[in-house]
Amino acid sequence: MPPKLLITGATGLLGSHILRAAQEHWHPVGTYHRTTRRQAQYFFGNIDHGRIDLGDYSETKAMIADVQPAAIIHTAAITDLDYCQKYPDESLRINLNAAIDLAALCGDSEIPFLFTSTDLVFDGSSAPYTEDDPPTPINIFGEHRALAEEGILAAYADAVIARLPLLIGYASLGRESFYHKLVSAFRGEREVTLFGDAIRTPVDAAVAAHGLLKIAGSGFEDDVNIAEIDRVVDRLHLGGRDQVSLYELGLLTLRILGLNEQLAVPISVLDSYTGSLQTVFLAARSANVALDSTRAYELGYDPPPLRSQLEELLPPAWRLQAAEPAPGESDPEIPEADGGT
Repeated sequence: MPPKLLITGATGLLGSHILRAAQEHWHPVGTYHRTTRRQAQYFFGNIDHGRIDLGDYSETKAMIADVQPAAIIHTAAITDLDYCQKYPDESLRINLNAAIDLAALCGDSEIPFLFTSTDLVFDGSSAPYTEDDPPTPINIFGEHRALAEEGILAAYADAVIARLPLLIGYASLGRESFYHKLVSAFRGEREVTLFGDAIRTPVDAAVAAHGLLKIAGSGFEDDVNIAEIDRVVDRLHLGGRDQVSLYELGLLTLRILGLNEQLAVPISVLDSYTGSLQTVFLAARSANVALDSTRAYELGYDPPPLRSQLEELLPPAWRLQAAEPAPGESDPEIPEADGGT
């Protein structure tokens, strides 16, 4: 039997893609929390899975003892920036404490552990950022992710911290990702406000998943030979090769769809601080958090050009065919994409 790979948050955008990609060489086991049991049964099918509150140390410890995984990829997190800002104790419990507890348990048993972090540990003032640049978070989510990185490496020096950029793609179980909402609005011929100065290095979640499985950790290779593969440890950036603003991402999407480029309306991150937007943000937003992923590229991570990734995501049937807006729908503001996984 292939070795077991435990994937936390397996019903999320990134976790679901890792689960799908891992089936070729691993025996994947997924966890979930918010998903209903009926949804989980539909989503996982014959794949081993279980519901768990990772904020409960005893539950987490019992899960590892029961599953006995050969490796763990930890993607579960609360990634809504404003939710974390409003409920910092819950963010602390899941985004910080649960991650460190899980890493420490893996360290006790020398289980390869990969933690998915975010480009939003940076403030956006000194991009592009390398793995050696110190975190400079400007909101609760980024602060807790940055503290989790430090705590994880203190608890387990051989852990991997994979910082991810904005992930594009479609989530499972009817959940709407940032990019899903963006495409739906454009196909409905509705204007969307997008930050013109929020620079990211986006990748398709499927591309990130394959990158994580290929290089970021011990044994995350096709042959899954944990004992003999040289380990990649510490921090690793898995950004895309294109540095684009959210507005430019919107324009590129519209061009591929063959729709009116005026549906993308540029605004500034500064607008979120001045109160000039209709949407009220609780958490500060970073500007340019582009990641320098040279180290990962040298290790074999090779994300395609952004346009190629978008063309794969956008079905040909959608192009030049704008859907009718739903009755009563107002023009949306989607000026930001929350970080993480």
